[in-house]
Amino acid sequence: MKHLLAGLALLPLLSCSTLVTQVNSETLLFNPVVTAQRLEVSVLSNGCTEADQFYLKFNQDVIELRRTEPDLCRGAAHLVRLAFSYDFGPGVYRFKNKTRFSDRVVR
Repeated sequence: MKHLLAGLALLPLLSCSTLVTQVNSETLLFNPVVTAQRLEVSVLSNGCTEADQFYLKFNQDVIELRRTEPDLCRGAAHLVRLAFSYDFGPGVYRFKNKTRFSDRVVR
């Protein structure tokens, strides 16, 4: 019985470790919007995600957003809206990242 209780007590701690976002892992993008001078996108955050923790890679017509620092906070995962300035110019672009669309965005 004591072993069962000890195992149940560790379960929440083990599940928190899976929430840490990996550096240089492919970032899932929500609701991306590209204009001639700017990219606006939502990403998952555990409470410590900032725009300066990402870099924007642009090659011909392909846009990629990569995380450079992990989000080590332990808050509930939620979407945050970020903006990146870049001279995209007119055209049609595609994302290397996987994209989703959701209305659960915090500004």
